[in-house]
Amino acid sequence: MPRAKKKTAPKSAAAKINKSAWIRSQPASMSAKEVFEKAKSEGIKLSVAQVYTARSSAKKAGKSSTPKGQGGRPKGGKTIKAEIAGDLNAIRRAVFEHGFAKVDAFLAELKKSVGL
Repeated sequence: MPRAKKKTAPKSAAAKINKSAWIRSQPASMSAKEVFEKAKSEGIKLSVAQVYTARSSAKKAGKSSTPKGQGGRPKGGKTIKAEIAGDLNAIRRAVFEHGFAKVDAFLAELKKSVGL
């Protein structure tokens, strides 16, 4: 059998304050204890720890973990390995298609042209 829901009185607009936003709206020059005392005088329930946490989160939100255009995985990190594997497969196909003797002759000519 479903339970009957309790009817509660709607909360007033003043009770629906965003505490973190309120903390961020206070001057940074105020200490956490001063912010806590001001909130208490305005009827807002929070702790000194909440002030520290909200301010810390605000600082972190303003910063990016990696500066724009720097850090992160280098471009094409995994694709280079895939390209090399594809090239090696192409060489294998060429060997099977043209024969070892012809590929050996080609490699010898290539080495000679680059000075090896």
